[in-house]
Amino acid sequence: MAQKETPSVPPYGPAIHQAIAKGDLAEMKRLAVTAEQHLQQSGDVSSALEFLKIEIARLERKQH
Repeated sequence: MAQKETPSVPPYGPAIHQAIAKGDLAEMKRLAVTAEQHLQQSGDVSSALEFLKIEIARLERKQH
C-alpha cells in the first residue's frame, strides 16, 4: 500500500494561518517544529533583510 505524501509547505505565514483557520492542532504543532528549525538554520532573516536594504540604498547612492 502506497504511503500518502504530504506536500512540502514552507513554514511561512500562509501555511501557519491556514492551519490555525482549520483548527488543525496536529498541523499547527508540525508547523511550529518546522518553523523553529527554519529559524535556527536561517537566523534572524528580518535583521539581515534590513541590512541588505541599507546596503542596496548605499550602493545606489554611489552610482548616481
